[in-house]
Amino acid sequence: MNQKNRTMRMSKARPWSWGGLILLLLITPSLLLASDRVTVIKGATVITGTGEEISSGEVVIEDGKISLVGSQLEIPENARVIEANGLTLIAGMILPRTSQGLLGNRVSGISCDQTVENRWVDEEMDWDSFLEAGYVAAGFVPAGTGFHGQAIVVHTAPESNDRILKKSVFLPVNLSSSSSLHRTVKQAFDGARSEIEGQKKAREKWDKEQEEAKKKAEEAKKKEAENKDSEKGKASDSKEKKDSKDEKPQEYKAPPINPSLKPLVDILENKDEAMPLVFSLNSPGLLLHVDAAFEDIKEMKDRDPQNVFILPSSRTGAFHEVMETLIERKSTVMIPPGVSALPDTYVRYHVPAALSRGGCEVITLPKSDNAAAMRAVPSLLSEQVRFGMSFEAALASVTSAPAKFLGLGDRMGTIEEGKDAHFVLFEGHPLKPGARVMKTIIGGEVVW
Repeated sequence: MNQKNRTMRMSKARPWSWGGLILLLLITPSLLLASDRVTVIKGATVITGTGEEISSGEVVIEDGKISLVGSQLEIPENARVIEANGLTLIAGMILPRTSQGLLGNRVSGISCDQTVENRWVDEEMDWDSFLEAGYVAAGFVPAGTGFHGQAIVVHTAPESNDRILKKSVFLPVNLSSSSSLHRTVKQAFDGARSEIEGQKKAREKWDKEQEEAKKKAEEAKKKEAENKDSEKGKASDSKEKKDSKDEKPQEYKAPPINPSLKPLVDILENKDEAMPLVFSLNSPGLLLHVDAAFEDIKEMKDRDPQNVFILPSSRTGAFHEVMETLIERKSTVMIPPGVSALPDTYVRYHVPAALSRGGCEVITLPKSDNAAAMRAVPSLLSEQVRFGMSFEAALASVTSAPAKFLGLGDRMGTIEEGKDAHFVLFEGHPLKPGARVMKTIIGGEVVW
């Protein structure tokens, strides 16, 4: 092809290139505008979780945060609207404890440093099962017995670049018998105490060495003063100065603490960053043994008793026998909904409702750790109300109560300005029989 033909072909193509560029320039501002649009959930009954219920309410979301809550709000023209007429909007539900989908063996013994970060493959986790049930966040712990790790809290969105919300949240303790409880608690805190004593001895040794070095330096200075006028003294002075310089005190570096015991060391030393212990009790008598075991720990004698517990979903349990103890110390209790019955009688107890009425912070758990049990939680919340738990407490037991316990109360758990835009849209009222999750929203995006 000659130069003329090439030039003609290029000149013919050029108008199309310029046209495409002009079209791109025209489209780009609208795309940028679309990405900056606010999102509005419109028409739902909004239950804020702070005592307010707004009919035909609106929630405005900007940058994944709630910016306005109310009704008949002024909505920007380019806002993306999620129509929710006839639905009820609540804050996203939070599951404080689960081990679903985790890989690896069960943890046992005293392993407070174990987490779940290397126990899942994110792409293989069934996040949809959490979202289908309305859970926007979950606290994961390694499955096991004894002091079997520590909890982390994560988003349940299927795709998340920043999944972990908080690390080192609490220490789960799962002991099935009184003998194993006493033995393991003693072993754990004896080990932590040994670590503290080892730190103390290492510091005392270092202080002694520094004191000896200081005395040696003072002697060198004294010698310098005595010999400063003689050549021999000057030579000696030079050597002493060198020795003194070589023996200059260094900054103290504490020896490392056993990672599996470090959280327990923090508890013994009553540090602000110490994680709370959460005891799983499979029988009411274990509560009394927990108290007895900690009475034998000298550092804990003058402190408040343990007050965070997980109770099972037992229909024939006798946990009503320890309700007064739990109420007296205003415990935080994680428990599935359910009625307990005394064998061979017509006597029934609804432990969660009774604990809530008594002033305990009740957090609702599924009856078992699987997807089907999570989906059943909304219908069981209506049972809580039927047996005497207040509407506000029942709703809080899956929203603000777990958020507060997990240290996320400033970010989620209620529908308020400035909090993360995590919601659940229910068909009808969430605390009525037959309640069904219609949409789950994380960061203002519909993820289920």
